[in-house]
Amino acid sequence: MKKITIYCLIAVLLLTLTACNAKTPSDTGQTTATYTKEFSYLPAYGSMEYQSLTQTPQKQSTARYLIKNTTPEKVLNGYADILKNDGWTINWSYTKDKKPASLVAQKDNHIVAMLPQQTGNNVLLIITGST
Repeated sequence: MKKITIYCLIAVLLLTLTACNAKTPSDTGQTTATYTKEFSYLPAYGSMEYQSLTQTPQKQSTARYLIKNTTPEKVLNGYADILKNDGWTINWSYTKDKKPASLVAQKDNHIVAMLPQQTGNNVLLIITGST
């Protein structure tokens, strides 16, 4: 049931995204944020390691990142703080036991969905958004 909910969330997100011009912030001297290569408008989360990227003809991408020695809750909370500091609006979804399950973030014309998966001591973070 949880996987179905996650897939539905991604499907709804993909349907609601609009094409936009991805730009790197022009005033990089005012911020210490590092932006991802795959989504040039999206701040990176600390030590995330790029794993793979899947793109669709509709200019939607799904990137996978590995974050070592952590938990999904720590990753989502930490990433939410980074996004808020960069001016993003955050919408959460929670598990039945009230732990963060995923988040959808929006800034200007950009919308991304983040879904963490625990793999041993590491977290695989799946990010879907427009390219």
